[in-house]
Amino acid sequence: MAKELPYFQFEPAEYLTGNISFCSLKTQGLFINLCSYYWQRSCNLTKQQLLKRLDFKDELEELLSENVIEIYDDIIKIKFLDEQISKATMQSKANSLNGSKGGRPKKESQIKPKLNPIETEIKPKQKPIESQLKGIREDKIIEDKIIEDKSILDKKTLTVDDRKNTFSLHAKSFNNIYEDNLIQEFIDYWTETNPQGKKMKFEMQKTFQINLRLKKWYSNSLKFTNNGKTFNNSKPTVYEGHKASYESIKRYHEKHNPFAEYDD
Repeated sequence: MAKELPYFQFEPAEYLTGNISFCSLKTQGLFINLCSYYWQRSCNLTKQQLLKRLDFKDELEELLSENVIEIYDDIIKIKFLDEQISKATMQSKANSLNGSKGGRPKKESQIKPKLNPIETEIKPKQKPIESQLKGIREDKIIEDKIIEDKSILDKKTLTVDDRKNTFSLHAKSFNNIYEDNLIQEFIDYWTETNPQGKKMKFEMQKTFQINLRLKKWYSNSLKFTNNGKTFNNSKPTVYEGHKASYESIKRYHEKHNPFAEYDD
């Protein structure tokens, strides 16, 4: 045990209030040496072995009379050290078993998937090549970015500016589908505060999912382009190259909203 756990727990309060405190200082010195020798031998020590090393018979008898230690069939027993070695042995066996199974069992919180999308790390913008875009399902991209602002924006701990920045970050994470100026106008509209300056427009909605609101915003922008209600006086488009094409957006919205109308 000395190699696996070369130390034992010593509590001064228990020592000073225990029976050992009634013993002579010479006997207390013997007890400290006895504890060290006992632990070194993995709590397996006989009276004969002790007296060969520490020949203090009178002091040993004093430890016995004060019930500091016990002897059964010439075997010395020190209760507080026996308890410690028992716990250490059990922990060692548990660690060995876990190691054979690939490590310590995971906590329940580590096994369950994250339920709150804000906990997902926002990765830096990348420019995937065209072949990569073809292999990505647009509906999966949208699904990963659904945000329910009532649950992720804790108004008790975040300032209005903090909540606005969080809202903006998640809205801008859709810039692989929608154009930047359209997203910015969406942000400006929904982050407008009430007269008291304590709540933003999107926070006063019963429900609010950014991906669905952006989808509707984009749909309206197409519908109103030729009706005098344009955004920046131009039809919203999407960037070519690393961003999804207009046709891919159209297919996505047709899948999720078969009643949507598009002008080709």
